[in-house]
Amino acid sequence: MTSSKASIKSFKDLRIASLLPSTTDICIALGLQSNVVGITHECDFPLPDDSSKSSPFKHHFVICQAAIQNDPAATIAKKPLTLTVSHIDPSKATQAEIDLAVKTSLHDGLSLYNLNDDALSQAQPDIILTQSLCEVCAVAKDEVDDKVSCRLPPNQCQVLSLEPESLEEVTETFVRIADACGVPERGEELRRSFWEGAERVLLATKKSGIVKTKEALPKLLFLEWVDPPFNGGHWIPDMVEKWSGCSTATSWVTNTCKSVQLSWQQIYDADPDLVVIACCGFDLKRNEKDALAARELLKPLRAFKQGRIYAADGNLYFARPGPALREGIAILSRCAYDGDKDVVNELEGLGWLPNVGEGWARVVYDQEAVDPSIADMEDLITEKNEHTFAKLHEQACAEGKDVYIDPKTGYSVFTEIAHKKRGKCCGSGCRHCPYNHINVKDKANKIQQPAFLYEGPEKSYDEQHLFASIPTIPPNSHIKVLFHSGGKDSFLTIRKVVKEKLQNEQDPFHLILLTTFDSSTRVIAHQEIPIETVLKQAQHLEIPLLAIPLNRCSGETYLSRIQSGLNAIQSRVPDISKLTLVFGDLHLDHIREWREKELGQYPLEYPLWKVSYDDLMDDLEKSKIRVVLSAATKDGVKEGTVFTRNFRNVVEALGMDGFGENGEFHSVAEVWAASRKEALGL
Repeated sequence: MTSSKASIKSFKDLRIASLLPSTTDICIALGLQSNVVGITHECDFPLPDDSSKSSPFKHHFVICQAAIQNDPAATIAKKPLTLTVSHIDPSKATQAEIDLAVKTSLHDGLSLYNLNDDALSQAQPDIILTQSLCEVCAVAKDEVDDKVSCRLPPNQCQVLSLEPESLEEVTETFVRIADACGVPERGEELRRSFWEGAERVLLATKKSGIVKTKEALPKLLFLEWVDPPFNGGHWIPDMVEKWSGCSTATSWVTNTCKSVQLSWQQIYDADPDLVVIACCGFDLKRNEKDALAARELLKPLRAFKQGRIYAADGNLYFARPGPALREGIAILSRCAYDGDKDVVNELEGLGWLPNVGEGWARVVYDQEAVDPSIADMEDLITEKNEHTFAKLHEQACAEGKDVYIDPKTGYSVFTEIAHKKRGKCCGSGCRHCPYNHINVKDKANKIQQPAFLYEGPEKSYDEQHLFASIPTIPPNSHIKVLFHSGGKDSFLTIRKVVKEKLQNEQDPFHLILLTTFDSSTRVIAHQEIPIETVLKQAQHLEIPLLAIPLNRCSGETYLSRIQSGLNAIQSRVPDISKLTLVFGDLHLDHIREWREKELGQYPLEYPLWKVSYDDLMDDLEKSKIRVVLSAATKDGVKEGTVFTRNFRNVVEALGMDGFGENGEFHSVAEVWAASRKEALGL
């Protein structure tokens, strides 16, 4: 709504009062910052010494470049007057406290923001930009009209009230403000540039080699408040559904433009692929802090377990209906396609995607949570405090003690020192056995330390057996350790390594499978495969298998246990010349980045990396083995289903990854369904 109380001057003499951070951004984008004489206490405004071409504002949102080039004076601005005051300090209040203050204010008919009468009189604006869309976000429109009539001369000032609800209407405000300020061509240019940028983001997401159908689009939950949770309203759904290459996780919220308060149960039922926390009025640092504080509420989500909770600068890129929403769209896509290198490269090539750590970031939780940089991987050791048994054992050994008291059971436990005094493995599967349980008969059910469940064929090493048994591996050998979960991807990796072995006579390496499993359940985490099944696989394929039990009560880390396993290999194989770690990762970049960061001291190989699903399916069928789903996390997928080409097509039609890379399902490779020769491709 526009109240026509004044005839607008030439734009060069125009005096603008902006009562919204978004309209201040629009004025800057239109090259009108030198005309702005008053702003709010929340506005960002370039000071005179920031007004060079390197001004950071030119990186925050799209700028009307023609306006800047044609009007050098537009880049020279003095600090405008602050026209508003707030009755709440969000930086010193929790989200729950802010929510209560807002609801109380609305109930009592009071405003959290007011105009500074004296500053308004001093500014003497010709036009005031305000809004009547949200009673929470700014000075009420009625107060603006009242203060204009009381504080300014009659017919001096025009009040332009903006009420955009959709993304389309947001860009129309660019044109309305430009028209009202006498630079209509700049508004059209700004709107055109905004949509061109949004289109480039959407086209970037179409480069995905993973998401190929509409049903497979990442399901994104946008939270504009956490305590209590609110979804994003107004223009946010357009940003998510129309331009970011995502679907919304709150699709049941209809017939409203405003954000809606959600229950956490609704959020859990929605099961989003990722969550973006971009709370209204908060910068990245505050949103990261509040996301960490909401750990227990977020913990049940699959997105949390897969490390897909993100925080963003909600104040600049989402809450303001202005030009920075273009960057907001890019942030949503960057988070949603975080593991898709093709899309990431396109987005980072835009030149204006906000940097990680500045506009957005993956939220990193402590080690009590699943490591946020590893999705759908073996369990980490989770309990960590002064009384975990690993710490107590370490202290007891430092003091030369033979026993310590287990903090949970109260029983006495022999230390490594006591076992070394005995001089050999007793065969009982002791917790701190320093001999890798070499004398334990039923290793699959008893071991507590890394140990070989299967050492390979008993016969001497020859070409028929392909890989040597542990006792027959010659000194100075190259050892490849393949991280094996028992599923189809691990099996296909074995086939790829075997093929390499047969074709490469220059590097006669030896292969060892490495598996981690829960020491209590004796099951491989997530895969839901008993360790006995993996042992059966290794025996059928005649490949040595090292197993590493993970104990949730030990206080050790996943990496420390892996290193213990590698040490166990080195203690059994003499003078290893090279130790290479092999993984069956298909395409998730963040998992590979984590491995290279944490295990980069070893050579790493990824034989299946970015191999097409069609090629993988062809190779799986050639093997003649049977693959069965061992676990499922999505509707429409059931444990016990046989994994076939047709099944892959069905799940892709349902919007899932055809190989379950996003945790939709897990599998067990029943290698014994085919001969060893067929299974390995010999």
